[in-house]
Amino acid sequence: MNYEPSTMNQRDQLNYLNILAMLVSAGLAVVIPFELVLLSYAILGPAHYLTEISWLDERKFFTLKKYDYAVVIAVAIITYLIGLPFAYVVFYAFGLSFILLVTGSLVYRVLAFCLLIVASYFLLSNNLLQTIFGLYVPTLIHVYFFTGAFMLFGALKQKIISGYAAFIVFLLCPVLLCVLFTSWHSSTAAWAIHSYGYFGRLNATTLRSHTLDIFNNPLSILLTRLIAFAYTYHYINWFSKTRIINWHQMSLTRGVIIGVIWIASVGLYFYNYTLGIKWLFLLSLIHVILEFPLNHRTFIGISRELGLRRKVHGS
Repeated sequence: MNYEPSTMNQRDQLNYLNILAMLVSAGLAVVIPFELVLLSYAILGPAHYLTEISWLDERKFFTLKKYDYAVVIAVAIITYLIGLPFAYVVFYAFGLSFILLVTGSLVYRVLAFCLLIVASYFLLSNNLLQTIFGLYVPTLIHVYFFTGAFMLFGALKQKIISGYAAFIVFLLCPVLLCVLFTSWHSSTAAWAIHSYGYFGRLNATTLRSHTLDIFNNPLSILLTRLIAFAYTYHYINWFSKTRIINWHQMSLTRGVIIGVIWIASVGLYFYNYTLGIKWLFLLSLIHVILEFPLNHRTFIGISRELGLRRKVHGS
């Protein structure tokens, strides 16, 4: 794909601004890791979820057929209502999104989904895979791995140095967070200690201990820095792309509705943390599931771009 010089300059500026945003996010993650996770999730999170859902809706959720997204949501709801573990909800939504993307045939779709159901009872009997889909896909995999995939795909399409530089910095930041200032940690604010319980499962499960002091354990602090960086930059990355993907182009009515829901979401979070965190989790999960078709398209796009490069270098 060829870009006009003005567009290339704009993308260069965006990539360098994103590098700066990564470094700032990483710096804040070192200083206030637990507080940063909670503030980013509460303030930037709902604004991202709502605007991305709106943007996905304008683009038919990147699915083959108009109501494919509704089928995915319906299957997720039914899976939850019949009492299957949460990992099955995410697994079915992820797998079904791929099936609906690669074939439009009703027969093939039904057969493939039946195979997906059978596979789930074998694959998700493994505790590791159940943890990956039940805990990591809606959280760290979404905010870090999928964000990295978007960045790589963009760099491959743009074919400009700044795009690859931004992707490399994105990969390096977690490494730096684990090797720099490892012996330094400021005390965690009381409100953060009180409110971190929802994210504490990430720390406890990853470190395989439900009894450790997550606010003072060195490994837990390093892990929280990674979580804080991943979430904060994930949100900033979305807002930085406003002029590139034009997610802000919406009707006044839709914009007002999004603004009202965002204000209410932030207000609920700070007024009643228990209700607020449940609402934000639901909103986050909806946007994660609705983004699955785009995630699949991104990985397919990366594969195609790399394949084209292999052909060019091989010829």
